[in-house]
Amino acid sequence: MFGKLHVVISSNQEEDYEMIKDLLYKINNNFSISPMRSLSKDSCDFYVTCHMSKDEVQPLLDKLNNDWDGELDDCVCYGFNTKMFHPLVYHLALILYD
Repeated sequence: MFGKLHVVISSNQEEDYEMIKDLLYKINNNFSISPMRSLSKDSCDFYVTCHMSKDEVQPLLDKLNNDWDGELDDCVCYGFNTKMFHPLVYHLALILYD
């Protein structure tokens, strides 16, 4: 399976992006992470992609957040009402492709 994770963080500072990127690499060092894109003066987004087996999906989701909405292959979560892997992470959306 191929996974694409959309990440929004509550900062547009390069050092915050780099720190979140490093944390993601610790979760899975096979991630490919795009450059950040500023959304506003207080936020940015980027994409994470990787190939994974179906058995790797749920453990990955559990490391990133404690409460996802949607199906396993198309799910989202928001930091205002869930526990993200880091407090700066505001939004995650994962889509899996066969």
